[in-house]
Amino acid sequence: MKKIKYHLSAILLAGIIVVGAISCTDSFLDEKLITKRNYDYFNTPEGISGAVTALYESFRYPFYFEQGFSTTTYGADEFTVGGDNSNHDWNDYTANLSPSIISINSNTTPIEAIWDNMYKPISLANLVLARLDDVITNDNERTLYEAEASFVRGFSYLKLVEQYGGVVLKLEPSEGVDRFFVRSSVEDCINQVIADFRTAYAGLPVSETVEGKLYKDVAAHFLAKALLYRVSEINDAWNASYKTADLTEIVNLTNEVISNHPLAPDFRDLFAYTGSDGPNEELDEIIFAAQFSDASTAVDGNNMNLYFVSQYNNLTGFQRDIAGGREYQRLRPSDYIYDVYDMENDSRFWKSFRTKQNLNDAPEFGQISGADPNTGKNHTYGYGDLGIIYILNKKSDTRFDKSLPMMVKHTGVYYDNPFNGKPVPHTYVRWFSDGTPHLRASAGVTNRFPSLSKWLDGSRPNHNWTDGYRDGLIARVSETYLMKAEALIRQGKYSEAIQPINAVRARAQFKNGEDRAEYTDGAAAYLTNSSGQSNYPDGILVNSFADSNSYYESLNIPQTTSATNLLNYTIGSLPAEDEAVIAKLGYTSDYDRMMCFLLNEHSRELVGEFHRWMLLARTKTLIERAKAFNPEAAPNIQEKHYLRPIPQTYLDALYTEDGRPLTPEEKAAQQNPGY
Repeated sequence: MKKIKYHLSAILLAGIIVVGAISCTDSFLDEKLITKRNYDYFNTPEGISGAVTALYESFRYPFYFEQGFSTTTYGADEFTVGGDNSNHDWNDYTANLSPSIISINSNTTPIEAIWDNMYKPISLANLVLARLDDVITNDNERTLYEAEASFVRGFSYLKLVEQYGGVVLKLEPSEGVDRFFVRSSVEDCINQVIADFRTAYAGLPVSETVEGKLYKDVAAHFLAKALLYRVSEINDAWNASYKTADLTEIVNLTNEVISNHPLAPDFRDLFAYTGSDGPNEELDEIIFAAQFSDASTAVDGNNMNLYFVSQYNNLTGFQRDIAGGREYQRLRPSDYIYDVYDMENDSRFWKSFRTKQNLNDAPEFGQISGADPNTGKNHTYGYGDLGIIYILNKKSDTRFDKSLPMMVKHTGVYYDNPFNGKPVPHTYVRWFSDGTPHLRASAGVTNRFPSLSKWLDGSRPNHNWTDGYRDGLIARVSETYLMKAEALIRQGKYSEAIQPINAVRARAQFKNGEDRAEYTDGAAAYLTNSSGQSNYPDGILVNSFADSNSYYESLNIPQTTSATNLLNYTIGSLPAEDEAVIAKLGYTSDYDRMMCFLLNEHSRELVGEFHRWMLLARTKTLIERAKAFNPEAAPNIQEKHYLRPIPQTYLDALYTEDGRPLTPEEKAAQQNPGY
């Protein structure tokens, strides 16, 4: 399908572009203005139409830079800092996570990142909404534009409220420079978000008319999400009167969305990216995505392919390639992620994380050939041999003695792989045979870890290219199922809540006849990418992509293709991995147990999809989970960290209503508590 494109230059720069031309017969200083575009452009149908199109750019913003993960994924329970600490303050809750962050380098996310970038589309949406009635005469067009602008404004304010709490609620365009603002209450802000989503829901088309354009189910999903925010624990001081009606509406809205969006048959289908506009981007499960395309059309690309990738190019036998990815190594999975899955029966871990890579650097193969000091056998390694393996074993596993001698240039731990008959050059295990950890910062390992593969992109034109071309997932229906389950749990309907959870878990089971070691991800797009393979002098085309995972090596069990069952549990006896988390967090009530189960299921299904920090903050489980599962965050996280600090850049720009700069005391009055 044809993607919607975002043409910004004529829209976002309208009113400030002035191009002068010098006449060859006039003096140098006698400039003639030959083109001019100002805010009068928005008094034309073309201006309003262009502005609405430009609003869609805001959906791509979170996928551009490091704020996409630093503000949504760090500091929770699923990931911690990998081998690069450019944004560690967001994870570790250091004193530098303040109204004015001191940058470590140019990659550090400033505290005002979300603030500044969400008020931009709000401003443009306000302008559209203010001028619609006077400019657009066609009723259908006016209704559609109002719905689209309202959605973008609500979407942007929801992001602001989730991060900062009550913010400046500005619903009219500025006619000049405004410097007097007052924060509104959280209640007023979220009520405006809900009102905007209701307007969008009423005016958007029933179905997606053009891929990437808003339609009714997108509004329904986010209206339900905003209602969940209103009834969540973070707002318990004032939300009691809303809960009954909101929870009923959430169930109705989610049912509506679920009825129109079947789950993909295989979890793998969602992330098996083969190129821009490929089959995985057309799945009915995807409710809404930020649209990206190839280099000929993209203004900026999707950078999320960079941040979850562990380092490999400095290992003997490896060089960076397109399939392996450019390894920014920002996010390392926590122990919680390894523990929360039923590794034997739940396919989602093995379809979400890359655990193997093949050797791809010919000149170095000689350095890792030779006699095995443990068996005396001679081994020679060649193109495509397994070079890296991550083994997610149990603590009781006694196979991996860290004292066994290694072959030259091998790293990690000795492992004589029974599947290829020779030791894997670079073997990293979760647990050594003596019960000590390997894949943990306390063991000195921060840059080696299984890479989350959901964003990998083998369609990039070269191995150092940072911009990816795959769409940015914003909403898919498995999240809608879990939102419905949450509403039912909040209503005390625990048995009923299991039904939507089980719909998601049923898809996660291994199917009868399924090869549990089969693996693919978006890096496999290199196979159809003319730039994606490395050419060596002997004519062999090779890349580091491996089409299998370490399922059997990790679990040390016989090979099988039998179906698995994730549905055999009760409210009183939840799956073992969930009971372990519940016990660690000390929960006893049915409500707390079921909410914990739901939050765990959210991790298993949606890990790394940029929901986590907001989810834990609004349910007020952020502190206890960070303390339990994020060692770097645990010492520093406090009650104040349920909200971000209000940016100092905003406070310093404020004036009072009578036109003077704010005093330090007046600035402090607008700041969030604790900052």
